[in-house]
Amino acid sequence: MNRRVVVPALLVCAAPWLGGCQATDAIVDYFGPHADPTLTSLAHDASADAHALQELDPDAASLRAQHADELYSEIERLCGRDEEGHVPRSCEVNREGEAYEATDAAAVLAAASSSIEEQLDAVSPESRPLLVAQAIAMEARSTDEPGAVPELTEDDADLATELLDWEYRQVYALDFARSYVTPDVEELVDERLALHENRVLALQEAVAKIGPVPQPAAAYTSTSGELPVDAASARAFLDDVAHSDTVTWASAASQEVPDQAAPNAEWRSWLISVAAQSHRISAA
Repeated sequence: MNRRVVVPALLVCAAPWLGGCQATDAIVDYFGPHADPTLTSLAHDASADAHALQELDPDAASLRAQHADELYSEIERLCGRDEEGHVPRSCEVNREGEAYEATDAAAVLAAASSSIEEQLDAVSPESRPLLVAQAIAMEARSTDEPGAVPELTEDDADLATELLDWEYRQVYALDFARSYVTPDVEELVDERLALHENRVLALQEAVAKIGPVPQPAAAYTSTSGELPVDAASARAFLDDVAHSDTVTWASAASQEVPDQAAPNAEWRSWLISVAAQSHRISAA
């Protein structure tokens, strides 16, 4: 027997004993859209973290409170609103997370980031960029650097090659800007150049295991506005380059590979860690 068909009939039959609004609410609760369970769970976790971190680390608490608000808003966005702008009753969720006591803010954020990464495939592709951005924001608060590039599959080849080309562009842009910066900024540029050159080497090695390795072009056009022409424009250019780098790596971590049998979770985790590294640089 299909209970999903029978229950509405029972509700209609029961209508004489229920007020009109009660009957309608019951039907909406049954048939209406429901909150995404993964987003709801993550939102509850974020709320609980925010409460637990209030005294321990107010900044971290604020970040997790922001994450909770973003997740609840995403739940409501997916559910939609009625003509009066209200979220359906069936989508209403309790916004209280389970209370606990925290003793290490870094551990809380690391656990939260790992939890998000583990559940990225459980949400719709349209919600994934939000979760990736939250994981990046939490990882960016640590000083951990990305490890070695994990083993890639043929499905990862196109994205890895695109990112290698992006890193070639970053090295070119920074090297070009170095010609114009003031002496006090040269050390900063050199540090960033070393970072991007290390990424180039890491990606070249990883790509070489699954296919041909593209080589850098002799020159590139700027993806971050006009190339610098003096010290002032060079300093602004460095900020634009850092911001674009964060956006590029965050977007890469959010991508879904078409026809891929199973996502390469280690590769995606590495992409998130690189995006977090870029986020730290951009925010510095």
